[in-house]
Amino acid sequence: MNDEMKKELLPADYQFNLSDFALFLSVMKNKKAYEDVLSIILEEEDLALKEVKAEQVVLNESGRRAIRLDAWAVDYADRQFNTEMQNDTAHDDIRKRARFYQGMIDTPLLKSGKRTRYRNLPSTAIIFITQEDIFKRGLAKYTFSEQCEEIAGLKLGDGTKKLFLNMSSRKGRPELVSLLQYMRNTTLDNPEILVKDRRIVELDRIVTEVKQSEEWEAVKMNILEIGIEKGHEEGLQEGILKGTQEGTFLALADLVRDGLLSIEEAAKRAQMTTEAFEKRMAEG
Repeated sequence: MNDEMKKELLPADYQFNLSDFALFLSVMKNKKAYEDVLSIILEEEDLALKEVKAEQVVLNESGRRAIRLDAWAVDYADRQFNTEMQNDTAHDDIRKRARFYQGMIDTPLLKSGKRTRYRNLPSTAIIFITQEDIFKRGLAKYTFSEQCEEIAGLKLGDGTKKLFLNMSSRKGRPELVSLLQYMRNTTLDNPEILVKDRRIVELDRIVTEVKQSEEWEAVKMNILEIGIEKGHEEGLQEGILKGTQEGTFLALADLVRDGLLSIEEAAKRAQMTTEAFEKRMAEG
């Protein structure tokens, strides 16, 4: 499939949003963009990051790749942050995934010295941003930290925190709700944005710069190439590749499973309803 045929899957006027995995990674490579996002999420106006990395690979005890972090950062107090854009919450347990990520991030830190000094472990925050409310309580943000079940207010103080952000909710601080709605529909003209916080305006400027870069054009073509190859391979293996329409669906379905597109956006590109697209994916 040539580049022109690929572009038919994502026409020139197609809008990638920050909720799309690929754009999220490309933007979070920018330190200022990541600072703006974390500053709003954590309610820290002056948060400053020392280092950021997108698609950071963390090795297990045997030295092999264990996980790939979407967006990792460390601030000048050596606190570590990991932020994951998770569009598909139906096929995995995000809460247990957060638990696993926490352990894997700590592991290489413990191996760095000859003697283990647990007191030197930095504070960490694991953040998952989802399209749906996995807790069904209607909040835009859920924050969890370890505390005693017998004594109210007695916190463990182990330096860990897990946050789950819900794009479907409008119940939260105006800045946070606006950020999440901006991620869902990445334009300042989005009527769901309650306040045009300076950090969101700055983030939008960076998003525009990324979308106009040659690197982003290469990323888009790579996304389509991977999705199309997977779709064709799957179709051929199952004997159900029935021309361009079926191949297009399979490519888009794989992009959804990989978190590169939301199911609503994929359904639109396939000219299907979201319900029909979900049903077709469930049928395999």
